Amino acid sequence: MDSEQLYDVIIVGGGPAGCATALSLVRSKPDASFLLVDDADPSKFKIGESLPADTTRILAYLDPDLPETLEADTESGKHVYCTGNASVWNTSDIHETDSIMNPYGMGLHLDRAVFDELLRESVRAISRDQKPGHVLHGSFTAVAKDSNSWLVSVDDVGSGKTIVYRSKWIIDASGRKASVAQKLGAKTVKQDSLLAFYTVFAVSEHSEVDDDHRTLIEATPSGWFYTSQLAHNRRVVVYHTDDKDPSSKIARKIDGFLNLLHTQARFISSIIQDADYDVLNEPGTSYPKCTAAGSSNLEPACDDESRWYAVGDAAMAFDPLSSQGMITALKMGSRLGLELARVLDSDTQAVSEVGRDVKFVGSIRTFGRDDKELDEGVLLTTSALYNKIT
Repeated sequence: MDSEQLYDVIIVGGGPAGCATALSLVRSKPDASFLLVDDADPSKFKIGESLPADTTRILAYLDPDLPETLEADTESGKHVYCTGNASVWNTSDIHETDSIMNPYGMGLHLDRAVFDELLRESVRAISRDQKPGHVLHGSFTAVAKDSNSWLVSVDDVGSGKTIVYRSKWIIDASGRKASVAQKLGAKTVKQDSLLAFYTVFAVSEHSEVDDDHRTLIEATPSGWFYTSQLAHNRRVVVYHTDDKDPSSKIARKIDGFLNLLHTQARFISSIIQDADYDVLNEPGTSYPKCTAAGSSNLEPACDDESRWYAVGDAAMAFDPLSSQGMITALKMGSRLGLELARVLDSDTQAVSEVGRDVKFVGSIRTFGRDDKELDEGVLLTTSALYNKIT
């Protein structure tokens, strides 16, 4: 079944990068037509819970209502404030940085599934107000190109049918798997083979209160652990190591994971034991789970002539120790949406400045630093948000 509408942009992936691209595009070009395709299940736990405090500025740029809604969700117990960072690295002592030292205040430990759904709902709100936009719950399956447009095949969850949609541009925001780009011949270049094994713990209402709201990182002989408190009396513990290290085999089973935790990470182990945490027991879910966590970049990350771009983790992903993944995805999507709006307005071919940033892996340090228009937009919306609050 083919759709007759020709969209300006089809975005595959409804996480932070994909939603930021859609929101920024429409912010700069309200009449732009887009289709956001996403197959996420909001009921499933998703790793990647750390949200830096200064992300609020980017959220306000994308949708002025987002920071207020996020704060309300946090106050209602959907997310947890992060009071600072603590680390045990090449020392037996904890080094702490309190959030009071951060000019932006406290960050958050998110329920990522809830946060991502909040972003998608913001895009849906645009779709309701503006007919050119649409959010589709479906799975991307194939991509092809004719002389005038992209042909994107999607399995529609609602109808159960495979529908082919057409667009001028296609954006891959599908995460590390880079589903679209891989089908177009791009390759993910891995800088290392870091793996993350994670387990979610839960306590009963009658257990000791866990009042440790820090992110705690603890080095071990073969890698490192970190832990963050989550909403609903839960806590995630993650172990990182190279896939060739013997401990990567041990950590795949819950007994081995717990043994590594309690014998090598004494500070995190104490938190788990003192609050009487148990491994979360949910039907159909078992822990630990394993996911790729190393740095990588896509080659190529875009093609101006063919009119496709990758954004977020699909374009470049980083070791979680950098704590830059979320804010980089949001800022990269914001920048790409802005440039796409320019291209659609001028009917030019290239999104050249974004291409240079995406292609340069080291741009995580400088991405958007000299982007005057984006920074001015962020500053204006931040000022408006402040005036609204005060």
